[in-house]
Amino acid sequence: MSSTYKVLAIVVSLAALLFLPLVSAQEQQELNPVSKLDLGGSKVNGFVFTADGKFAFVSVSVGRESSVFLVAASTTDTTKFYGKKVRGCPIAGEVCLAQVRGNINPQDLAYNEEKKVLFIPGYDDDTLYISQVAFDKDGNPTEAKAAKKVAVGAGPRAVAVNAAGTRAFTVNEREHTVSVVDILYKDNAPDKGEVIATIKLDPDEENPTYPSPADIAIVGDRAFVVNTDTWKVCELKNINADSEKVKKGEEKIELGACVDTGAYPRAMAMLGNTAYVINSLGDSVSQLSLEPLESKAEVPVGDAPRGIATDNQCWVVVTNTGVDNPEGGRPSLSFLSADLSKSLTLSITAKEPGDPIVPTQVQVLVKEGAKEVWVLNIGARGEILIYPAPEAVQSCP
Repeated sequence: MSSTYKVLAIVVSLAALLFLPLVSAQEQQELNPVSKLDLGGSKVNGFVFTADGKFAFVSVSVGRESSVFLVAASTTDTTKFYGKKVRGCPIAGEVCLAQVRGNINPQDLAYNEEKKVLFIPGYDDDTLYISQVAFDKDGNPTEAKAAKKVAVGAGPRAVAVNAAGTRAFTVNEREHTVSVVDILYKDNAPDKGEVIATIKLDPDEENPTYPSPADIAIVGDRAFVVNTDTWKVCELKNINADSEKVKKGEEKIELGACVDTGAYPRAMAMLGNTAYVINSLGDSVSQLSLEPLESKAEVPVGDAPRGIATDNQCWVVVTNTGVDNPEGGRPSLSFLSADLSKSLTLSITAKEPGDPIVPTQVQVLVKEGAKEVWVLNIGARGEILIYPAPEAVQSCP
């Protein structure tokens, strides 16, 4: 990004903040990881938990020839890996869940509990991969079956899936569209996928704005898309429309209202009917209400935030990379109460002294009453750092 663009973004964000309630962010002592999930120096792209928090699925790219998708660890033992022996898997004696040939550079993962299916967007080959996970009698994952492939729009960066596992939505960054994909099952296993609609996020062809969608989430009968280059979140309406009627043009899944965010939004997390959006150039989080879709507040966090998640209770967690700070900003985590009345920012350290940290994706794991924060560190490429949530965050304010 140019320095002029960065300054403009800061000015816009500061102007917005003048009209918002202040949040008392504090810089506290360092937060140290309790453990590290070491993935052998491979390029880690993303991860997602099962609903019960017992397993984490992690996507890993290996060289130029293959991408590997694996169940990385039980959350009670981050040294144990699950799956089968797969040639080319970079870790744990080649024990992986599955392997997809070709470096597809997946940027995101989604997992459907109802159908036990992984959804893997292949950013570099414009394909959505759909693979059902098999479990043994003890409830441990053993393998992911051969993936079904669906051609979608160019550059699918993220995917959202309905609760039934029957419809997926990919946001296609290079094409400025959303692909609506029906997943067809045979004997309760995914048989094939079909794109039933492609939604333009830039419908004005005479005056294009070139939105670059980066994230998507489903709430009820609507989906919400983060558009980085236009600094907006837009809704998709009627997402549960009947497939045959959509294909015949009798019903539409279509673009609805849009609302402004801060500068260069990158990702979004939901808590009830409220969305929280990180603004990487604005060094802030935008709070949006969904009924109706409108901006409620924008509050500061750390430098160059990249990832966001909630504990599904009352806290929002943000990763701050520190990469845009000319004075050498430190990576940190920001914790915001859902009503934005309380905030806490903590610098984070690596598990091994001297290791670089560039925190990106984040997930909050709640187990046995305690909360952990899992952070993807692309600075060290092949690791996820696991931090204890601060005491103030363990319960609702």
